[in-house]
Amino acid sequence: MSIIIENLRLKYPDAKEKIFDDLSIKIEQNEKILLVGPSGSGKSTLLNVMGKLIPKVIDIPMKHEVLETAENGAFVFQDPDSQFTMPTIAEELAFILENRNVPRDDMDEQFEAVLQTVGLNVDLNMRIHQLSGGMKQKLAIASTLLQQADTLFLDEPTSMLDAQSARHLWDTIVNVWQDKTVIIVEHRVEFIWDIVDRIVMMNHNGEIIYIGTPEETLNKHINLLDEFGIWHPRSWEKAPVFNKIKEQDETVLTLEDMAVTRGKKQIVHIDKLNINKGEWITLEGENGSGKTSILLSLMKLIKHEGAVYYKDKFIKKTKDYKGKVFPVFQNPELQFMTNNVLNEVSINFERTHEELEAKQIGLELLERFGLEHLKDLHPLEISVGQKRRLSVTTAITQTPEVILFDEPTFGLDRNNTFKLLELFDELVRSGITIIMITHDEEIKKRYPSRRLLIDNKSLIEVGDVHV
Repeated sequence: MSIIIENLRLKYPDAKEKIFDDLSIKIEQNEKILLVGPSGSGKSTLLNVMGKLIPKVIDIPMKHEVLETAENGAFVFQDPDSQFTMPTIAEELAFILENRNVPRDDMDEQFEAVLQTVGLNVDLNMRIHQLSGGMKQKLAIASTLLQQADTLFLDEPTSMLDAQSARHLWDTIVNVWQDKTVIIVEHRVEFIWDIVDRIVMMNHNGEIIYIGTPEETLNKHINLLDEFGIWHPRSWEKAPVFNKIKEQDETVLTLEDMAVTRGKKQIVHIDKLNINKGEWITLEGENGSGKTSILLSLMKLIKHEGAVYYKDKFIKKTKDYKGKVFPVFQNPELQFMTNNVLNEVSINFERTHEELEAKQIGLELLERFGLEHLKDLHPLEISVGQKRRLSVTTAITQTPEVILFDEPTFGLDRNNTFKLLELFDELVRSGITIIMITHDEEIKKRYPSRRLLIDNKSLIEVGDVHV
């Protein structure tokens, strides 16, 4: 059946403005739709309405004249953790098949087939919390495919995947989507722009401003795409270009004979690594190779063998850094401390400034990242992309010497990605060291002064850097 929405009005309880005001859209059965728009435009919220999560699961007041939504839909969420209900991979997949009344004797074969389809080669009894972000995303897609739904709602389904895995997964989804309605929110559009039926474009106010074919959208409205920060196949033609980064000799971090394990299995070993002041380092590797584990080991948040030194001081616990090495995690919600967005960025300034002055400095930072209109909201109420920008902003307020970023551009639109890259360039030129995990091929080849790759459980240097 078609999805039909007419004159939808929706407003979050604590928000001053409506997210949608008389929004209307019709999606035909078996259509493939790419929903695009700047961060915070309401794309994920619209998916949740179409899939009945709002208001059945997420209680948000709304009004409408017509609302015909999917009867048999399955989701892949931005945060894969939010859709898992069981502790292990086998139990998660079995739960789905039990709901479909699949006999227990037939389940193992389906488990193996679907995991092979998405490229997830792991022990079925592995606990889900032990998986990397990208591996969790593969499991989320596997879970969705097992549901055999008529309509798929895919919200940033490949955001945590390396390029090869992302391409493979889109090929997998395309192979099964012929008789399905598929509605996609995705910033990494290079693999899917030309294969969807229509592009639905939204603006900052949650309004649908254009619907057309991919070719028409790119040829006739590229300026509009750029204005609203919407990713498209030619976005990187206007990316910021920076001068070469000047090398510095002062070492701020040293890793010696570090061995990182997952369970009882060693996943990466580092003989010795010196990290200098003012470096911009990308940490690269396939999903599950140990990138996040290295950052967590650096922060002394997981156990590891070997030693970590900060300016020749042996680091035993996180507090030994005294705030000079600061992490920004994949899930920004883990780091929020206050009950509104402005307080989140101003709280650290209040240690050295009067409260009003601290608030003003915080507001200026929010304005830089287009978050000032959210200043009175709770950090958990804003979109994933906005949470990501907020987490980066709060990291800056800590005045660290080293910042560790885990996929900092995940969920960001084009304009905010470029703003973030400009900020990173400013930070490294001021002497701050940045170590960032990224799967973005354009970022890797354009910006870092140094590239480190996990290959065959070892950390190696990669050429073609911006120095």
